[in-house]
Amino acid sequence: MKACILPEMVEKLKKQLANGEINSNSIAEMLPDEQKALKAILEEVVTEKLGVNVSKSEITTISEKAKNIDEAQKKLGDNLGVPSKLKENLEFFKAKKKMEDYLQGLVPANRLKVTTGTIGRGMMLFSIKSPTLNIGSNIEIGFSEALSRRLAGFKFIGTDNKLARDYIRMVNKIYQQTGYDVSRMTSIADTGSGGERVLGKTVHSQGKGAVRKVGRFIEDVVFKQLMGAPDVAFSSAHFADSVNLNSLRMANGDKVKAKEWMEDAMRIEPQTAEGIILREQGVLDAQKATWTDDSWASKVSEGIRKLLNTTTGDLRAGDYLLPFVKTPANVIATGMDYAGLGIPKSIFKIVKAVKTGELGSKKVTQSIARDLIRSGLGITAGVILAGLFDDDDFVGAYDPARAQIESLRNSNYNAIRIGDKWISMDWFGPLSTTISAIMYARKYGKTGGEKTFQYTKGVLSSALNIPGVSDVYDTVKTNMYKKNQSLEEMTGEAQNYISSEIYSRLIPSFFSDVSKVIDPTVRETQKGFSGIKSKIPGLSYSLPSKVNIFGEEIKQEPGWSVILFGARVKTNKETELVKEIKSVADNLNKSVTFTDWDKSSSKQLSQFKEKIGEEKYKDAKIKYGSELKSLLTKELSKTKYKKMTDEDKLKVINNIDTEAMDKIFKQYRFKYKQQK
Repeated sequence: MKACILPEMVEKLKKQLANGEINSNSIAEMLPDEQKALKAILEEVVTEKLGVNVSKSEITTISEKAKNIDEAQKKLGDNLGVPSKLKENLEFFKAKKKMEDYLQGLVPANRLKVTTGTIGRGMMLFSIKSPTLNIGSNIEIGFSEALSRRLAGFKFIGTDNKLARDYIRMVNKIYQQTGYDVSRMTSIADTGSGGERVLGKTVHSQGKGAVRKVGRFIEDVVFKQLMGAPDVAFSSAHFADSVNLNSLRMANGDKVKAKEWMEDAMRIEPQTAEGIILREQGVLDAQKATWTDDSWASKVSEGIRKLLNTTTGDLRAGDYLLPFVKTPANVIATGMDYAGLGIPKSIFKIVKAVKTGELGSKKVTQSIARDLIRSGLGITAGVILAGLFDDDDFVGAYDPARAQIESLRNSNYNAIRIGDKWISMDWFGPLSTTISAIMYARKYGKTGGEKTFQYTKGVLSSALNIPGVSDVYDTVKTNMYKKNQSLEEMTGEAQNYISSEIYSRLIPSFFSDVSKVIDPTVRETQKGFSGIKSKIPGLSYSLPSKVNIFGEEIKQEPGWSVILFGARVKTNKETELVKEIKSVADNLNKSVTFTDWDKSSSKQLSQFKEKIGEEKYKDAKIKYGSELKSLLTKELSKTKYKKMTDEDKLKVINNIDTEAMDKIFKQYRFKYKQQK
């Protein structure tokens, strides 16, 4: 027996240990009928062949847990995943979970890896706003996918709604008691939990020690409950809806056959060809409708994160810098489909199907229909929604040349104004790309050809927002606008970035939200460890207030908004003065930029700061802002100004900036000395 089984087992265990993937399946799948032989094999393989220090008592424990899995599986028979066998399913998955936790405890992950890959990552998502957005976007994509599913299959009535509801209840009970997501399992060897499907591959925290104990708390509260539980609830509903509809369509209306195939599709390993097809489609529908499918965009993001993790080893910088990539990447990929990319995709599938002779296949036909319907629904809904807004209600991607104006408006980038609120396009789910592209076309396209170009550009450029890609793009774009930056300045920025992106991320995001709720003023967090202070309730008061270009303190959003939506919802603060300045800039397609005393490379300001000192310089900056606003308000209200052309108006506005600077210099009796 050993000669037959041992080589395969050795190879499999080597791979799993090397990848940190030892779990109940890797043992359960290799069980021989005789427990004594299993014990001997495990002892030899684990202790001698692989060099892992496992005692005989641990070998015995593994054997016992494997036996419990085997007994639970025998009770279930071929009903693994069938709702009518809820009790037996729970027993099996509980036994499976105990084995997996025990085996992971024998090969615990490095403490640093747990700290960065699990705890640090969880801290960033430990808030109410993260699951709120996750639930909101799941509702939006769920509605549109459920509609496209019905239109593509021409079916609106399912086989057995009660069976579908029973399945949903079973999936959620299994998840709550074991952490396994049955609705998206592709085989019994698939151990992905709900939280892991949302977040991507995670680091387990089983084993001894305080660090791993905290890691397990984060896994349960953040990954499993806050992020995973809502995801599994939606996933189970979409899987059940998919097999409920498609089984009746496949059976041509025969409800008896349809119910048999529907129940078979609910098995993790279906027994019929029809059940296999229905399950595969159900899993795909559940993944697509919960943003957890493996799209081209998510593969790009996860590839970048994996590269960062591999490069930095146990530090796992990828998990830190890109903690939550799969959902936002899939939102972009799906949004592009809804914005019209589904049309060329369907054409490509048609050409491919003609070559392979699969064009008449129901599966292929339905896939092509879904792509076309997504594009049709997305473009139609996008046109209707975009028609409700004015061009000025939309703000596109970050533009350094317009940063000051948008700061005065208190707008979000890639957001739309609804009432007195700027709402991030993230909240529009699958329609975000369509609406953004339509608004770009309206704002920047004059002729029909230009509008088409701008729309296409808007759709394709959304790929630049893919996590990982966007980080590189934003870094390059921001630094393009920085001139004459010294090595010392760049080094200082790098140090500040490290302190804010690494150390401060060990503080729960919820603490940061609470800090903003109790402190009504936005604080400056650019230097040293100020990022940490700003996230600890009470300590943020020690930081200086953040002011706009007019020297006015910037206030936080209402507490409820901060807790539920974070920075994705902001109150519009556009005044008539700001509206006029923006209008001049938009009409001329030029920037209106006032002197930024903190970032300016002006030699005059540098000399001024050196003369009066740091503290007085801060006061002078506030006075400059107040003077600037006063002069602008006075000048722009004059009849003479209102009759000017936009070109002349721009000159007046730029001259006022210089006038305000001169007045402040006179107050401090400063006169610039030309350097030789």
